[in-house]
Amino acid sequence: MSKQNKRIFEFGPFIIDTFNRQLRREGEVVPLKAKAVDTLLMLIESRGDVVEKDDLMKALWPDSFVEEANLTQNIYTLRKALGETGYIETIPRRGYRFVAAVSEKDDAPPDVIVIKERTTARVSYEEDDDGQEDAASILSNERQKLIDVTPRAASLQLTTAQQKKPARRWVWIAIPIAVVLAIAALGWWWISSKSPFENVKLSRFTTTGKALKAAISPDGKYVAYVLGESGQQSVSLRQMATGKELQIVPPERTDIYGVTFSRDGNYVFYVSQAQNHVGVLFRVPSLGGAPDKLIEDVDSPVTLSPDGQQMAFIRFSPGLASIVIANINGAGERILTSTHTADAVRIGPNGVLPPTWSPDGTMIACPVSTNSTQWNQGIYGYAVKDGSAHPISDNWPALGRIEWAPDGKGLFATIIEGFSSPEQQIWFIPYPKGSPRRITNDLTDYRDLSITADGRTLITIQSEKKANIWLASTADLDHPTQLTATSYDGLNGLSWTPDGKLVYTSQIAGEQNLWIADPQKPEPKQLTSHAGFSEQPVVSPDGRYIVFLSNRNDHEHLWRIDVDGKHALELTHGTADSQPTFTLDGQAVIFRSLNTNGSNLFRVSIDGGEPVRLTDKVSFDPNISPDGKTIACAYRPEPTKTKIAIIPAAGGDPKFISDMPACYGRLRWMADGSGLAYAARQQSIGNIWVQPIDGGAAKQLTHWNPNPIFSFAWSRDGKWLAYASGSMTSDVIQISDTRR
Repeated sequence: MSKQNKRIFEFGPFIIDTFNRQLRREGEVVPLKAKAVDTLLMLIESRGDVVEKDDLMKALWPDSFVEEANLTQNIYTLRKALGETGYIETIPRRGYRFVAAVSEKDDAPPDVIVIKERTTARVSYEEDDDGQEDAASILSNERQKLIDVTPRAASLQLTTAQQKKPARRWVWIAIPIAVVLAIAALGWWWISSKSPFENVKLSRFTTTGKALKAAISPDGKYVAYVLGESGQQSVSLRQMATGKELQIVPPERTDIYGVTFSRDGNYVFYVSQAQNHVGVLFRVPSLGGAPDKLIEDVDSPVTLSPDGQQMAFIRFSPGLASIVIANINGAGERILTSTHTADAVRIGPNGVLPPTWSPDGTMIACPVSTNSTQWNQGIYGYAVKDGSAHPISDNWPALGRIEWAPDGKGLFATIIEGFSSPEQQIWFIPYPKGSPRRITNDLTDYRDLSITADGRTLITIQSEKKANIWLASTADLDHPTQLTATSYDGLNGLSWTPDGKLVYTSQIAGEQNLWIADPQKPEPKQLTSHAGFSEQPVVSPDGRYIVFLSNRNDHEHLWRIDVDGKHALELTHGTADSQPTFTLDGQAVIFRSLNTNGSNLFRVSIDGGEPVRLTDKVSFDPNISPDGKTIACAYRPEPTKTKIAIIPAAGGDPKFISDMPACYGRLRWMADGSGLAYAARQQSIGNIWVQPIDGGAAKQLTHWNPNPIFSFAWSRDGKWLAYASGSMTSDVIQISDTRR
């Protein structure tokens, strides 16, 4: 036997144990992810020297393509865990250096035993009648105790020399066979006991940056994916082995929710929803052909039963969400279960996310939201026989696509782990019990999932948004100038102060916070930190307050801070409160919130209190007019229709203005009150358009480059337009399990 030594590093009040891979402060374990521990160890082992960024990234992510932001996130996490005490020094444009004094020692725990791998045994064939050496003595070793895998029957004593020779010959043959079989059995056990995707290799499958959804065929030979281009979407099929590609659904002006292969791989199912129409389920042959229309009013991709004879999907109606089961040809619909908006557990928290049918056929798992006191999205299983429900997973801040593992021992899911960052990562959730484990670990976003029948290959969509803030004079909108350069500014909102400063969101070191900047003196100041994500800021008319959306208390509510970032106050306590806009006097905030009637508009005092509902119509995206008398909003008179409307500031019925354009972004009043501006994408180009309030035809206001516009706002005097523009890329990624 040999003891495996562990090294102990001590610095300040901290101890890092390399054997258990733990950081402890005064005996208490400091929670850190594996990559953060690896980063700290590399820095400590090279203490006093600069560790180059490239060297860190190659060592930490040897089989992945990641950006430098991943390393920045690790360093940020470590500094936060160490208490910002200056242990890690940044060397600009080079890397990092650990600068604290460190003591090191070895310590061998007596209860840790390492059995050395030894797979060969010296076996000799003896002609002498008296040379009877048994298997145990043959396998002995003076210095190491080996596992005796040899059957004792191989050393039986025989009575005659004629019997001994063939017996010994069988011993000579049997022992190696037994060793080989034991090694094979051990190898099989080792492989089968490993959790899936513990070691992975990521490969980029597409490079256009325009892939939206994807699925892999059960046999792993084909990938179907949705391509978005020039305002249209299509479906293509690519053969994995040859790279040859075939377009199986031509481009249309529609939204395709996702694609699903039939169990035999011969068909692809997809749901298409054109603007102001219900979603329609189609089935098309994998190698091309005319699509068959199967079912109308389908609000998610479908999941198929293990025998391929049935399908399930989600259907939404006002205040209601249902899991619907139908035959594979679209006939024989039945509702498995339904939940209402006011229920404690609600199906489909994030829109068009499909359920997933368990491999044994007894259960359909589905993303849900709950009335929990903290994280409120998880997975529930619904029995196919009677619709009875039971929880499968713990809750998370946000949950995306889910997919059963083919062996039924768990589910894969895209999950937002914490409230500081909005990016989803891929996790494995063991079933029926076990600790969830993260598969991906970077700063990009994963938005789809599909797995092969052998459980060895995942297909996902990896997406990323980048933006900077630009300024344009309203006298010359087509010649803007760039204000910021961090690549993550204004993605989720910006707003002007009365004195001409800009409040905007920015993502740095894995957090999304609020910043403020003077365009004349571009030295921004951070307003929020270490308090969940912050977005959708609006500044009060007097410039005193900023109201914004935050989940700092584990719920999405509206908060108020002073314009300098101080004195945070929670204003609302509803469900998914968002999209704030100030009344003209600055004494109240109009916002959107969910209730039993769906999404409605409410008003709450700037000091908090009980909100007042302004309309019982399904409405959202409120924006107060420059004169303070009316509210522009989007509303839905029926499930498939979205319109632009105006309601009185005190509440009432909406007045119809026009149909809502596709891909419009947020509504914003023109400074003179003559129309409503929105950011549309026409022919893949992002521009500002204006809808006159008299119902006339919309007019194009700007003529910019092809980049999307994520947010925009007019200055209070109407002389300037600030907008966040950048890139939005998404590609199909193949994740291979390298241990299975």
